[in-house]
Amino acid sequence: MRGLFYRVKRTAAHLARYRHIMSVLIKYGFEEAAGIIARRFRVGLGSKGFPTARREELAQTSPARRIRLAMEELGPTFIKLGQLLSTRPDLIPTELVDELERLQDQVTPEKPETIRQEIRQQLGAYPEELFETFEPYPIAAASIAQVHRVCLKDGRLAAMKIRRPGIVRVIRTELEILEDLAALLKGRLRNGQAIDPQRMVREFAQAVLKEVDLSRERKNLQRFRQNFADDPTVHVPEVFEEYCSEGILTMEFIEGIKPSQVERLAAEGYDTKEIARRGADFVLKQVFDFGFFHTDPHPGNFFVMKGNVLAPLDFGQVGRLSRPDRQLMQAIVLSIVSGDVTRVLQGLERAEMIEEQTDVLDLRRDLEELLDTYSHLPLKDIPFREAIGRGFEIIRSHHIQPPRDFTLMLKCLMTIESFATGLDPEFQIIEHLKPYARRFMLESMKPSGILRQLGKAAQGAGELAGRFPEDAAAILNKVRRGQFRIHIHHEHLEQLERTLDNSSNRMSFAIIIAALLIGSSLLVAQEGTVLGLMTLEALGVIGYLTAAAIGIWLLISILRGRRF
Repeated sequence: MRGLFYRVKRTAAHLARYRHIMSVLIKYGFEEAAGIIARRFRVGLGSKGFPTARREELAQTSPARRIRLAMEELGPTFIKLGQLLSTRPDLIPTELVDELERLQDQVTPEKPETIRQEIRQQLGAYPEELFETFEPYPIAAASIAQVHRVCLKDGRLAAMKIRRPGIVRVIRTELEILEDLAALLKGRLRNGQAIDPQRMVREFAQAVLKEVDLSRERKNLQRFRQNFADDPTVHVPEVFEEYCSEGILTMEFIEGIKPSQVERLAAEGYDTKEIARRGADFVLKQVFDFGFFHTDPHPGNFFVMKGNVLAPLDFGQVGRLSRPDRQLMQAIVLSIVSGDVTRVLQGLERAEMIEEQTDVLDLRRDLEELLDTYSHLPLKDIPFREAIGRGFEIIRSHHIQPPRDFTLMLKCLMTIESFATGLDPEFQIIEHLKPYARRFMLESMKPSGILRQLGKAAQGAGELAGRFPEDAAAILNKVRRGQFRIHIHHEHLEQLERTLDNSSNRMSFAIIIAALLIGSSLLVAQEGTVLGLMTLEALGVIGYLTAAAIGIWLLISILRGRRF
């Protein structure tokens, strides 16, 4: 009962936002989706339709673009959701991924006094007390945080990233609304659909709540700095921990040129081909050497410093790859090179990504067709982005469920290929990938690596053998006491139970209606009163009206549910 009361209270609190969401959906031609929300939450649509010119304009705009425009209008949380969805080509079509990649935060910076008070709350002092100078207006502003330039007391320049005050509360509220909408959408999807909206929202919630915690970003940054401490081609900014908190991250101020400014780089004597190669190496080292990677290496998240040194920025979103994930990536790369489908299938089976409904023969045929398209091409001519994009189409169509971070890694490689080809049109990432994959395979075949694996296997077998007598004794004791049970779960049985419940309820109402009609027919023909208050005839008419009301309600519920 408390749960029901909470849901009703939460829905009532969000009604204004639901109305806004519906108006935006209608504006961009998604009336059916708005209607579903209106029926679920009993909210009026408040619109009677569009002028003809508007309808023609919508008809000429692709659904993917309309989704992107709607997300931009719905504000920061939906923009962030779209940006994260653009990293999941295993879940949504390529056309929508390409469109969502264009989502941009266009937000007004916070007022200087608001930021000043936030620094006081986070660090215990006002900026003029902490720093030599503090620029009150940001050099960059996004939906979650904005960045200010400061000068420390010792004269060093720093970039201070400050979380927007109140943004955590706003995001949590919006996440509740997204959870409701995802549950509503899931109920409308047909069985067998690969997409799971509730799972997507859960993953989004985890990712965005991590991103608003700047202490996590500080730890990520420090780990990157440690991993690339000996690499002269990469400079990871220094963190100034004394000026950091959960809502503030202060790091070294980086001065450089964006990699997207190719003409300026060339004019100032930078080697763009070398920068492209270093960008690819930066990502491949993260994937194969560290298993810890920056999930969005687009040009906006880098500066190029003197000496063609790359300085990565924004460490809020990172991924982690297990050793089996890296082994699967190695299998995919080597199978593309050798045209060996069996190696990919074995890798997918080992990683337990193949679902029950996957037809393995169909999957093999599609993979063979994919590899056959590229296997005859020289390595330098294989279009990596196109090949991976087609691979994602196969993933979606065959219900393969890759881990989130594995997909992020593939998307990350597609992004860095775009980064590199923007600087060097002849760059081919597949040529860079191959030696990393071979080196990873050779390392796993080294005697030390084999011994390590054997040691783990022996340790696991030993632990299993050690526990066996206790486990066997526990099972025998349960059998002896009659407490040994085997639970059998029959899939879709819950749906059958709901169907039977609905049918029995409708039959009960039908019997009640029939009883009311018969009883009322007997009463209207009689004379007399009930306790002197009402005639029997009037009581019979009330019975007719009650039967009619119940009958109409039952008919509407059947028509709404489309179960007839």
